[in-house]
Amino acid sequence: MNTGAVISEYQDYSNKKRVDFILNNFYGIEEYIRCYEEILCDSIMVDRLVDRRDEKGNPGVMIQTSYIGDPTAMAAVDRTSIFEKLSEDSSSRHISDDLELNDDALTLRTMKRDLGFVKHAIRMLPAHDSSELGKILSHEKTLYEVAEEKGIQYESAKMYVYRARLKVKKRALEFMERACA
Repeated sequence: MNTGAVISEYQDYSNKKRVDFILNNFYGIEEYIRCYEEILCDSIMVDRLVDRRDEKGNPGVMIQTSYIGDPTAMAAVDRTSIFEKLSEDSSSRHISDDLELNDDALTLRTMKRDLGFVKHAIRMLPAHDSSELGKILSHEKTLYEVAEEKGIQYESAKMYVYRARLKVKKRALEFMERACA
C-alpha cells in the first residue's frame, strides 16, 4: 500500500468501497494505520517546529533561551496531544495548521472508525462463522483448508466465505450510515 495515495483515495471512497477496501486489506490494515499515524504525527511535529522557528525569526540554529525548559518532555507532550487528537474519540477537527495534514488526520480517524465497524460486524456473526472469516481475512487459513475441514468442495467453501463477507459488509454499512446520520 502506498501510504499517501491510499489516504487521499480513501477520502473519496463511498462507504461501500471503504468496507471493501478494509475487507480486502484486513490482514495488514491495523499495522498500516499504526505506521501512518506515526508518519503523520512526525510530519505534524516538524510542521509545528518550523512554525515556531519562523515565529522567532528562524535563527538557523537552535538557541536555548532559558534553562528551565525541557525539550524532550515538551516533544513527548506534543506527541501525546497529537495522538489524542488522532484517536477515534476526539471531537477536534483541527489537528494541524497544514490543511493537507489535517485532511489526512481526519481520514485516518475515519479509517480507524470504519475498521472498528467491520470488526464489530464480524463479531456479530455466529461464533464459528466469525472465527472462520477472521482466520481467512488474516491469512491464517486458506479456502482449501476451510473446504477440507467442512468436508465440502472448494467452490462451496468460496461461496460460504462470500456469504459471510456479504453479511459483514451489510452490517458494517448499517453502522456507518447510523454514525453519519
